[in-house]
Amino acid sequence: MTDSLLEAEVAAFLDKYMEAFGAFDGKAIAACYHVPVITLRGDGSIHCLTSEDELTNFFQTVADTYAREGSGSESRRSNLRVIPLGGRSALATMDWEMLRADGSAIRGWQQSYNLVRGQAGWQILVSTFHVAAKQAAA
Repeated sequence: MTDSLLEAEVAAFLDKYMEAFGAFDGKAIAACYHVPVITLRGDGSIHCLTSEDELTNFFQTVADTYAREGSGSESRRSNLRVIPLGGRSALATMDWEMLRADGSAIRGWQQSYNLVRGQAGWQILVSTFHVAAKQAAA
C-alpha cells in the first residue's frame, strides 16, 4: 500500500471517529477502539480499558464532559502524519481542536494513535495525548 493510500484510509477512519464524537455517542466512539486499549489522557492519567462496556462508559463520560464544556457537533483536525508500522498497523499523529457550535475553538491539543487493522477495519490500540512533561509528573 502506498503512503498516500494509507493516509487516505486513516483520514477516512478519523472522519468516522470525529462523527462519533460529534454525536456524543459513547458506543460509536468505543467501536473505533480495539479491546483492550491504553490511553494517556490530556490530564496525564493513564487508563487500560479491557471490555466494550468499559470503553463505552469511559467515552460516554468523555463525550458528556465535552458537551458540558460547550463542544458542538464538529471538531477539527490538522497536520495529519501517518507512519506505516508493517502491513497491519500505523502511527497517526495530528492536532485536534474542539469547537463550539459557532465554529470557535474551545481548546486544541496534539495526539497520536497506534492503529491496528483487523477484519472490522482500523481501530485505535493506543491513544496518546502529547502531555507536557510537568503535567505528566503530577
